Amino acid sequence: MNPGKSYPNLVFAIILGISFIVGMAVFGYFFYLSKLPQKTLTVTGSAREMVVSDIAKWSSNFSVKVSESKLNEGFKSMKVSERHVLEIFRESGIKDDEISLSAISVSELYTDPERIAERQYVLAQYITVQTNDVEGIAQKAKEITQKILDYGLVFQSNPVEYYYSKLPEKRIQLLSEAVRDARRRAEEIARSSNLRVGKVISARSGVVQVLAPNSVEVSDYGTYDTSTLEKEVMVTVNVVFEAK
Repeated sequence: MNPGKSYPNLVFAIILGISFIVGMAVFGYFFYLSKLPQKTLTVTGSAREMVVSDIAKWSSNFSVKVSESKLNEGFKSMKVSERHVLEIFRESGIKDDEISLSAISVSELYTDPERIAERQYVLAQYITVQTNDVEGIAQKAKEITQKILDYGLVFQSNPVEYYYSKLPEKRIQLLSEAVRDARRRAEEIARSSNLRVGKVISARSGVVQVLAPNSVEVSDYGTYDTSTLEKEVMVTVNVVFEAK
């Protein structure tokens, strides 16, 4: 055996062994670090903005009460009333493409079974107006209601409902602002603990709240106020930040 030839092999084996040990030590260190509890900060951020509704919906109905023997006459009367009602709507500035008219519904009125009386029915027709005239529809609804009542029909008018059609786009915008708000809050908390806020680990958005101005009536399932023309859109986001 030649000692001169075995010496380089021995050195190589020693270097290889040391490299393996060092590599395993480094791996073990980082594996240990990965198992340590990660410092995090969990913060809820929010953002809100006032918007003006761009869609209004107004629903109403007119009806007549008739006995069973006069149902046919009742239907004829409803068709005549329908023409007059639609005429009043148009005269008040409601366009045909803004009006949805239901079929005539028939409901039997309760009568005492011990009384010998002819059955009574209510014939009703429902009208829905959807318009972009969000500022004028309330006054139009008031005028239309009065004219139809003056005509002699039983007419029921529901409050005008206001909606904001660009809510999905607004939600995305406000979510970004809510995340920035969460980071600001996290940084304030971190300063008091000598920590530094790192990357976002996870984020979970809350439901959208569409509120009347100055309202605090939020709900876990989301709120959508339809009673006011102006609304406040609010979103929240729960963000977990890395803390260093």
